[in-house]
Amino acid sequence: MNKQINAYINTILPELISLRREIHRNPELSNKEIQTSKLIQQKLIENGINATTIKSNTGVTAFIQGGQEGDTIAYRADLDALPMEEKTGLTFSSQNESVMHACGHDIHTTVLYGTALVINKFKDYLKGNLRIIFQSGEENFTGAKEAIESGIFENPQVKSILALHSWPDLPAGTIGLKKGPMMASSSNLSFKITGKGGHAAHPHRGIDPIVVSSYIITAIQSIISRNIAPIDSAVISFGKLTAGNTSNIIPDHAIGEGTVRTLSPSINRKIEEKIKSLIEYQAESFGATAEVKYENISPPVINDSNIIDVLEESSYNSIGYKNIRWLNSPSMGSEDFAFYLEKIPGALIRLGTHNDTEESKLPLHNSKIIFDERSIETGVKFMSNAIFSLLNNSKI
Repeated sequence: MNKQINAYINTILPELISLRREIHRNPELSNKEIQTSKLIQQKLIENGINATTIKSNTGVTAFIQGGQEGDTIAYRADLDALPMEEKTGLTFSSQNESVMHACGHDIHTTVLYGTALVINKFKDYLKGNLRIIFQSGEENFTGAKEAIESGIFENPQVKSILALHSWPDLPAGTIGLKKGPMMASSSNLSFKITGKGGHAAHPHRGIDPIVVSSYIITAIQSIISRNIAPIDSAVISFGKLTAGNTSNIIPDHAIGEGTVRTLSPSINRKIEEKIKSLIEYQAESFGATAEVKYENISPPVINDSNIIDVLEESSYNSIGYKNIRWLNSPSMGSEDFAFYLEKIPGALIRLGTHNDTEESKLPLHNSKIIFDERSIETGVKFMSNAIFSLLNNSKI
């Protein structure tokens, strides 16, 4: 059947490339993917796949029932783009001002659509069912939670879930696999230090919140070096520090904002506890007061090892084992796919997207990045075969 599947993919590939370019040309921000959702829903229905919107006309779901009884698995792709101006110079560059698919979600959507066509075409051979999820709002971490709350894992119960993400570190034609921690959790950190304002020429008469904040930001880095084991990973970075309006006035307060990334919920809890106590005691030592807010945005993405084993084995029949790349380390970036993995086991894989051009090797979220469209064929072949393997031959 692999030859039949590959032959069918070759026939639909021009349509997939065209769809990807249309989506890329018309990107939409998180929770505003109305036209993208409408396009995907319409194309699924045209191909005999009953599809409905998930919420507020953003996000689309469909269900493909196999010819034989079995488990149900899900495959999710994200729809949203980023608030940035495209500078690629492509003939199908974004037509929407300051909106761009710089994270490859247009590739993700196209691969899922192509995979849905393949599974639907050969569903009589499928032992089980496929739940399709075109998800809104990944970039702001809202879409996965909304999809779960809509009951997408029920009737029938979904056993496991897959996702794919473009990766410019890998060449087009390859797939990246990793067991265990794959992407980091994301937490937002903010603090407000209240001191005592005054004249900059007489600092001894005030309590300088800028100095206090500087000590705090420096001291917080010691949490990584002295409270977290060297073999574990964590990142604490501050991207914003605001205080005062002019050079000769010590302000009353200063505000700092940052992000925390970890690969373990227990490490994240430990960092939260240490940060809160450090900020409060450090401020007190200067005679200032502190307000601290720590907001957990997303848990880490942790791949199920048994599912990765099945995906590895399935690669022999889809893209060839020589095109599998084992990833040595996780990314400290975050993904709301993690919310699905809190409910059921699953795996996120990497899709290689670079070629010999420098533009294709730029990092995600770069305004000049160009993804190699050959990755679409690789993604559809790999994911289609993976779904058949998980349902028809899975031992998980």
